[in-house]
Amino acid sequence: MDLWKKTLDVLEGSVEPYDFKNWILPIQCDTIDQDGREIVLSVPDASHGEWLQENFIGEIKETLRSFTQHDYRVRFTYYGAYGDDDRQAAGRSTIAPVPQGAPPDLIHRYRFEEFVDGPTNQFAMTAARAVADHPGTRYNPLFIFGGVGLGKTHLLHAIGHAVVERNPAARVFYVTSETYVNDLIAAIRTDKMHAFRKRYRDDCDVLLVDDIQFIAGKDRSQEEFFHMFNTLHSAHKQIVMTCDQLPQSIPDMEDRLKSRLQWGLIADIKPPGFETRVAILKKKAEADGMDLPDDAAMLIARHVTRNVRELEGALMRVEANARMMRREIDVHLVEQTLSDIIGDGLRRVQPDQIVKAVCAEFKVQISELKGPRRHRNITVPRQIAMYLVRELTDESLPQIGGLFGGRDHSTVINALKRVEALRDANPDTRNRIEKVRRQLRE
Repeated sequence: MDLWKKTLDVLEGSVEPYDFKNWILPIQCDTIDQDGREIVLSVPDASHGEWLQENFIGEIKETLRSFTQHDYRVRFTYYGAYGDDDRQAAGRSTIAPVPQGAPPDLIHRYRFEEFVDGPTNQFAMTAARAVADHPGTRYNPLFIFGGVGLGKTHLLHAIGHAVVERNPAARVFYVTSETYVNDLIAAIRTDKMHAFRKRYRDDCDVLLVDDIQFIAGKDRSQEEFFHMFNTLHSAHKQIVMTCDQLPQSIPDMEDRLKSRLQWGLIADIKPPGFETRVAILKKKAEADGMDLPDDAAMLIARHVTRNVRELEGALMRVEANARMMRREIDVHLVEQTLSDIIGDGLRRVQPDQIVKAVCAEFKVQISELKGPRRHRNITVPRQIAMYLVRELTDESLPQIGGLFGGRDHSTVINALKRVEALRDANPDTRNRIEKVRRQLRE
């Protein structure tokens, strides 16, 4: 098991401390078959294994490769919520494989039906569906960009699943740019470039490339990708790529390749708003057969705001804690489980604190914010204050309206929509909202 111990040592230095503690450290290595190049890892439950498959399988495989110079197949088993002494009696179950018919590299649950859309990702979702319905004819290539954990990979896999469901004979190929680079290096080293090009050009109808930015600065990889792109595009084969930034902003990327990446449609994904975060949590809980009360979902959504991956990770922590403690999920369990995120003692934010913080940031008077004036210098801060009260407190829409001069709930709804739009369109507004949010939590 020395190989796994070495792998853990590397992962501890490359993975965020929170992720390492909660997701990597609980893994136990069952067996390593060096002849068959397979490693079997045991995890607490099926959800834990699925999370690892979706978020860390690439890092685990690459670390194993760095020690062995071989690609290892990683298989997860789970032992349930048992103590060490109970595991042998409980036995282990293998996590269900991907159903027959789906390309092996596509994650089964990453489908359009499981994607929660909202104002910040609606355009990307619509474009992805259009590509899946008419691959190679509309929006080719499709370039989806956004921050970490916002759903880019989910849409990439969803396109693949939808294409295969419509046409089982379609050859869909999903690959991370890291895998692409490693495949190219292996082909050069073993003098098998013909097989490499056949795989990526001839034997592919739909190419899905995750994190294209990682080929930047690698001259041979860019050269090969450029010619592969031209071949696929000329043959009307669909290309979909994800990235963390716009094509023209990728450093060390060749200009001719940047140009190709912009040939089709560019769609961005931004962090989800409060209502979308709640919907994501409720849908995830429903899919997992979990009873998640609305107030518990809203509490998680208020404090986990950066991306979907962290949101689902927080929910899985709550679910695991509820299972181990044999308790129903409620607000108190969420507070206890996520105390490191929410804060010691869960410092409550009051509506008046929010109003004062917004007034200080935008240099307006509280009386102006709650008064009848409708000048833009007043209405925008007022709407932002309503938005933050809705996000950070339990106040209802009518109660929020009452706080701001007796306005009705429809006015509050319009304010929330207006702030969502401003946040998406204006980086300065988005940064100022985040600044107030941070101040309120300090």
